[in-house]
Amino acid sequence: MSTIALGEYIWRRIAEIGIETIMGLPGDFNLQLLDYIYKVEGLRWIGTGNELNASYAVDGYSRVKNVPGCIVTTHGVGELSALNGIAGSLTEQSKVIHIVGQTTRSMQKNKLMIHHSIGFDPDHQIFNTASKRFRVAEAELWDVEQAPAEIDRVIRECILKSGPVYIFIPLDPADEHVSADLLKTPLDLSPPTSEEIKTTAESAAKAIGEAILASKNPVIFVDGLLMRHNAVNEARELIRTLGFPVFNSGIGMGILDPNSPQLVGTYGGATSNPGISEAFEPSDLLLVLGRLPADTNSGGFSQQMPASKTIDFHLHYSTFLPLLTTHLSTLPLPHPPLPVIPPYTLTHPPLPSSQALTTPFFWPSFTHFLQPHDSILADTGTSLFGLHDATFPSPVLYNTQTYYGSIGWATPAAFGAEMARQELAALPESHPARRKAQCVPSRTVLVTGDGSIQLTVQEVGSMIHYHAPVVIVIINNDGYTVERAIHGAKQGYNDIVPYRWSKALEFFGMEKGEAERSYVRVETRGEWDEVLKREDLRRPDGVKIVEVMMDKFDAPWTMLVQIGRRGEGVRREMEEGGFVLREARAEKGD
Repeated sequence: MSTIALGEYIWRRIAEIGIETIMGLPGDFNLQLLDYIYKVEGLRWIGTGNELNASYAVDGYSRVKNVPGCIVTTHGVGELSALNGIAGSLTEQSKVIHIVGQTTRSMQKNKLMIHHSIGFDPDHQIFNTASKRFRVAEAELWDVEQAPAEIDRVIRECILKSGPVYIFIPLDPADEHVSADLLKTPLDLSPPTSEEIKTTAESAAKAIGEAILASKNPVIFVDGLLMRHNAVNEARELIRTLGFPVFNSGIGMGILDPNSPQLVGTYGGATSNPGISEAFEPSDLLLVLGRLPADTNSGGFSQQMPASKTIDFHLHYSTFLPLLTTHLSTLPLPHPPLPVIPPYTLTHPPLPSSQALTTPFFWPSFTHFLQPHDSILADTGTSLFGLHDATFPSPVLYNTQTYYGSIGWATPAAFGAEMARQELAALPESHPARRKAQCVPSRTVLVTGDGSIQLTVQEVGSMIHYHAPVVIVIINNDGYTVERAIHGAKQGYNDIVPYRWSKALEFFGMEKGEAERSYVRVETRGEWDEVLKREDLRRPDGVKIVEVMMDKFDAPWTMLVQIGRRGEGVRREMEEGGFVLREARAEKGD
């Protein structure tokens, strides 16, 4: 019988599901395991600045390539550093495989006071316990004979449940051997099936059809979890079949072509543009796909979706939606009128070319910075809310960490997303991963704030080192503007240390001349107009930084409206602090 080291078995299974990049940090309890990466053709190792950044990066990788991201850390200090990012992946339903190199089995049995442990009688599994609530499955590879089946099981769970899983492997079993013949049987990644499940799905499809036939004004609402469950194409086919008006959430932007006659706009309750709520809320049937109803994705819980008229789709989108589409295509469907939304403008005076940039001008104009096939990643804060006023081209891929909202996520996530973009683009067009992809991006654009990027800025160095030509747009509003709006507008705790971003690229390893050419600072409309003409930003051959200067009290109107819903006292405090509570008006702009 031919055999293979358990460490190599892990990486061959990882490669089998389409992962090409492994991220993390080496540590003395995972080094031997990492050696086996280099035995598997097509795999590469990328070390990041720290484990937290690695956890964010593999999250971004997963979102673009629609396979799990894979992170490796070491016992205790490494795995705990990554835990915040893993919690975000659980919250946002991103597929991540976290492999932890543990102390040897004998060290654990003898409770050895080995470094990275805690106390005088250390339980080496205490860290395993710490992450228990932040994963959908785990495998503890103490029994080498059972280890292959456990590895296969958690990989399957990661994909089917769309969430993070852990593989805990002590240092010593990585070199022990298992049967190589096990690899001849491909991983079973198909959803669970049975006659009972099939009957239930068919009954559900029939009931949905009956509800649609009984309705007069049905609409469709699409949200970001369709992307996490890799079901965008199935949803698009259902939408085409139905022909109903479609609304998206803030994080659902880009799922449907903005030029589609069915797309009405972004529905965010109180933060909706004029005419959107009036078109959505009178509907007598809501078909809701992939909803993530967090405050930051629902206008501060102001969306109106009564359970009495809502059909909310959840798991197994990729198998149920085609079945539903087939069933509904045979029915005499209603043809509700497509709403006509009035043009609107944000209340602000015209902006001369020499005047400093303002939020009401900048974010709608950001539309012209974007281009088809962009992969856009936005950080929590003004970036996330500001992009609501941009119109996306088609196709694009748009990702944020809207619900968990850990500032700094987007910079490492953009690095991981760019690695995935390169891998996806290199595949032949006939490859299943390309055919299944919502979009095969050609450029990665990171939109972040001067506060957010400081938390994880090390990965700008990784972008340079690993030739990841990300275009970084930094909204420099001199601190934590979103926190200023919530409370303490002029308090020192909302200030940050100002960085000289003009020196950042050279500091992180870029040649001086290239670094100077790759940075631009924008303060006025005229300077922004010049940025929009730059071909090196359209087709970047290296990392670029566009630093956009904004006033610290100038914030997107949707963000201020949402925060203002907390009460009159909050709105008064915002105005006294210097914020202008703008609104969108249904009138033709300049």
